[in-house]
Order: sequence, then C-alpha cells, then structure tokens
Amino acid sequence: MAEKERISKYTIIRCIGQGGEGCVYLAKDEELQRFVAIKKIGMRQGENKNDDRMLQEADILRQLCHPMLPVIYELLWDGNWYLVMEYIHGVTMQRYIEQNGCAGEEQARTWAGQLLDILQYLHTQKPPVIYRDLKPQNVIVCPEGNLRLIDFGAAYRRSFGERGNRMAATPGYGAPEQFGKKGMHICADERSDIYALGMLLYYMVTGADPGKPPYALLPVQDYQPLLGQSVEQVIRRCTKEEPLERYQTVEEIREDLNREKRRRIYRPRRGGFIRRVEKRVWLTEWKSIL
Repeated sequence: MAEKERISKYTIIRCIGQGGEGCVYLAKDEELQRFVAIKKIGMRQGENKNDDRMLQEADILRQLCHPMLPVIYELLWDGNWYLVMEYIHGVTMQRYIEQNGCAGEEQARTWAGQLLDILQYLHTQKPPVIYRDLKPQNVIVCPEGNLRLIDFGAAYRRSFGERGNRMAATPGYGAPEQFGKKGMHICADERSDIYALGMLLYYMVTGADPGKPPYALLPVQDYQPLLGQSVEQVIRRCTKEEPLERYQTVEEIREDLNREKRRRIYRPRRGGFIRRVEKRVWLTEWKSIL
C-alpha cells in the first residue's frame, strides 16, 4: 500500500483487489489477531456533496445478515474512509473457471441455487436491495465449494433508484437498461440482477466470458451439447433484452430448474435418453477426428 503500511489497528499485507469503487487490502487485526479485508472507499471526505451516497455500501451491508455475505466489522476514518470486513478464503469464480474449466451441469445447478438464495434474500428486503454488478469477479468459490458474494459498491435500495446518465454496470453482465440502450431510461431493478445471473450461468457452463470483447455469445449448445434443456432455456430467458420478457422473480427461475430435476428423477423419458446418447456418440466421433 503506497499511502500507509498501517490503518488504525490494522497492518496492511497486500492488495487483493481493485476496481472503480475502491481498493481492497488483506490486513491483520493486531488486537484480535485475525485477518480482515479492508476496502478503501475511493472518495475523500467532503469531495462528494452527498457523503451518504459514498458510504452506501457500508450502510447496506450493516443491515444485512446472510451466510453468503461478508460480516462487516467497522467503518473507520483514517485520512480516507475504510470499510473493514470479514476476509473470505477462496478464489473468484473467474479464476476458478480459468484454472479448472467450465462447471458441469450438476455443479452449475448447485451454484445457481446458491445465487438464487442470496438474490431472493436481497430482493425481498424492504425496500429491495438491487445488487447491480453480479459477475465472476464478485463471486468467491470457497475451499469447501460454497459461494460467497462480495463487493456491494454498486448495490442500492430500489425505492431510491437512479434515473440519469450514469450507473454502475459491467459490459457483458450489466443489463441493457443499465446502459440506457435503445431509448431505455438508465435504471435497474430485480430483473437487471436476473439478467446478470443468466450471463453468469452462461459463463459457468461454457467458460466463455461475456465480459470480454466482442461480447457476442454463441449458443450454449455449441459449447455444451449435452447440457439439459432447462438450463439453456433459463439462460436464454434470463438474458432477454426486454425486461418484461425475462423472469420477473428469482423464484420463477428456481421453479424451472427444479421442474426438470424432478422430471429426470421420477419420469425419465425415452426420447430424451436417446437424444443424449446420440449427442455422446457425436462428441466421441468429433473428438476422434481432432
């Protein structure tokens, strides 16, 4: 850390992340002898006319309690605003996919279920919390395989939503309305998070990153011809350009994913089995040619 080697009682070890909302450092709490993550909030005190907006991430996280969210320890001022929180062991989903390849269908379903849990928790708050920046870099895969969600710098409570000429959004994952495409107002609601979830699920099962140019996506079946139809259909519906054509709630997504799972367990279909066998034969022949 260039500015200081120590913040209050915390000794800075190294930078572990950096983005538009601020820098994140791994640090050690010298009093409690534990590792923490410290996020330096980018603006200095008084530089923004609305300090409440600048500290929004801390305000939101302090009011939330969910196993997938980091615990907030304190918000302190030491020449800059710093948010001190639980250090989560693991790697980002982006790094995990890069190192291990795309997720299999069952793994993707498990992860999708966990992400649906946290989005449902956020969206059912009063007022709802819209995350707005769901992407592989903000999802941590822990050593035991569970997911944790980090970085609430872009989140906001929907009753105080923005309509203007600026909004946090990541190309490839941000919904069209977050960029004001095709005459849309610049805004975000629950369906914007659903769009990002669909893109993240696409990345899980294909390994192709929608956040990298040219941002053009090939059909899921081009990467995973054996993938269950419900997963592909969920991805397709989540990522519709028009918000009204997407799922309107995360519970609808859960119902669609669970419906095929129940059908596969209790009512296997001969036709579906034959199609899968044909796909496996095709894959074997294709690999032998290569």
